[in-house]
Amino acid sequence: MPLSNNNARGESPRLQELPAELAKSLEREKEQAKGADSQQKPFEWRPASDSPVTSTHGTPMTRSVRGSIAHRESGSRDDGTSTPSPITSNVYINTGSGIHTVETTPESSHFMGDTPPRVSSSSTDAGGPRSLYKKKKNPTTLDIPGLTKSKSSPNGLISQKDQGSKLVIIMVGIPATGKSFITKKLSRYLNYSMYHCRVFNVGNTRRRYARDHNLGEQDSGFFDPNDPQATHLRDQWALDTLDELLKYLLEGDGSVAIFDATNTTRERRHTVMDRIRARSSQLKVLFLESICTDRGLVDKNIQLKLFGPDYKGRDPTESLQDFKQRLENYDSVYEPMDDEEGYPYIKMINVGTKLISYQIKGFLASLTLYYLLNFNLRDRQIWITRSAECEDNLTGKIGGNSDITARGDKYARALARFIEDQRCSFDESLARQCVEGEDEFPPSFFVWTSMLRRAEQTAQYFDDTEYPLKQMKMLDEINAGDVDGLTFAEFRKQFPKDYDERQKSKLLYRYPGSGGESYMDVSNRLRSVITEIERLEDNILLVTHHVVARILLGYFMNLSLEVVTNLDVPLHTVYCLEPRAQGVSWSLYEYIEEQDTFVKVPKSELHVTKVKEMCLVHNERHYSLVPTAPSSSMASNETHDSSDSSLTSHEPSSNRTPACGENTDIDELNQRLTKLQS
Repeated sequence: MPLSNNNARGESPRLQELPAELAKSLEREKEQAKGADSQQKPFEWRPASDSPVTSTHGTPMTRSVRGSIAHRESGSRDDGTSTPSPITSNVYINTGSGIHTVETTPESSHFMGDTPPRVSSSSTDAGGPRSLYKKKKNPTTLDIPGLTKSKSSPNGLISQKDQGSKLVIIMVGIPATGKSFITKKLSRYLNYSMYHCRVFNVGNTRRRYARDHNLGEQDSGFFDPNDPQATHLRDQWALDTLDELLKYLLEGDGSVAIFDATNTTRERRHTVMDRIRARSSQLKVLFLESICTDRGLVDKNIQLKLFGPDYKGRDPTESLQDFKQRLENYDSVYEPMDDEEGYPYIKMINVGTKLISYQIKGFLASLTLYYLLNFNLRDRQIWITRSAECEDNLTGKIGGNSDITARGDKYARALARFIEDQRCSFDESLARQCVEGEDEFPPSFFVWTSMLRRAEQTAQYFDDTEYPLKQMKMLDEINAGDVDGLTFAEFRKQFPKDYDERQKSKLLYRYPGSGGESYMDVSNRLRSVITEIERLEDNILLVTHHVVARILLGYFMNLSLEVVTNLDVPLHTVYCLEPRAQGVSWSLYEYIEEQDTFVKVPKSELHVTKVKEMCLVHNERHYSLVPTAPSSSMASNETHDSSDSSLTSHEPSSNRTPACGENTDIDELNQRLTKLQS
């Protein structure tokens, strides 16, 4: 901050740019220095190994700038030496990576001498004079799986040794403010982005300890801040959970870890920070405070808590009274985050209605903030379908940009009618939920397609005034590069090594040639689409393709990308996803060509597999029943990757056409083509 009276005294303009405290310190020393040359400038030349300027003594020089060494006004003489100042003090230097202290003494205050002032760090340059800059290990600034690579991170994942790029997110807030809901959604997004993330919940540690030590139920009295014994136990559980978190980041493959606890007091937050810094000085830390002032949201969260593990099987009325008392105990000692604590933080008010951020630095922290900006709790539907049958489906070609067939056109017409019926039903259900007197407008309905002809033609019968249409390049099918336009038999014959590599790892395999993509590449280009879907409060239909549909379904179902490659997305079917507080529910509708209508397929008739979800919360296991390719088609997977078959186990193969852009069993494909042509 510049001093207001510098110009009046004729001070150097550079002195005006100094921070106020440093400028005042220099002025005091100037007044105390006796016999100093009144014309000497407050900034002089100093040695620097990286300067292109050379002094009269042959030593490289550079001129100090704002935040660099401000030499003492100590009586410089014309012979290049200076009279030592009797003052010993510290000057702060901005080296670009932080503020470091330079200790100036009468022995070290020779401005034009060969030895610069002593820096508090004792690092030296190899074979050269002592460096003014404190050396430190710089963390990788940007790692994106599939898009970046380096010596420490050949696959784009954050290296285990690169602690400076890893992030600890510490939750803050009283119960029933949506912390667990936020952490699970955030963890799902980061895991989808291939930044291994896990939530460490202190409540789980408490319940596990109580079960192992027969502690019994912990009612609201256990959370009384005036009970020293209970407080000690809760603090110990918090630190034990934090130790597990740090082990996951420092010794495991974790990139982000979320500490899910109340952390409502400054003392607790200070203790947590001390524990982290005792283990690592490089880990990035971000506090995420959830504040809920909407009474309706709080009541909904309380109702969800009554079905949680703390109140399972107990009387609802008694549970409600007990939980409200627990809230009062936490609220009595609650100290919201503020700037004075000095920690980076994000305040999330009413689960995304308002966000306040402070000192957000680093790629992962910025990515977290960006995702939280696109949060909403509206009831809505997300529909996903593949493009209708096209000419390349019939010939079994990979990729391509062909037109839809007559059968595909029939599906496109039926799809527009079906979505209209489903939209009306959903709007009616929302109207019944509205409180009397509220003026609630029904949500809009968007239709997004890829830029391939078969996708645009599938959506051609939607009225653009009622269903705003948009084409997106991000929704295009995986680019097959040099393989585009070939059948899988031709692919296997012309590119045998590539074919074998794809069989080993479909997730990481990238098609050869210009523009060839892998599942990871498609996942990265879909990230902006997913963020926009999370932001929308309206219904949406995505008309896309096999690989894209798999990845989108995998994200909302919380599946790892390895599992996604086996998801079954049959031709002429529509998935409906409904985000809820507990997760995302899904259902599958199938087009029955003979009846020219859609029917909801019971999951009992689908070929479903019990799949372990990504481990969002430490020591918690969750499973999903997801549609996968039939086991009959998987039997030949050693020679042919048939998981991309468009068949399902509840319908004869003669009623299906092969997937466009992805392969099936070759013999089965030929049989089906013969039946279709006949």
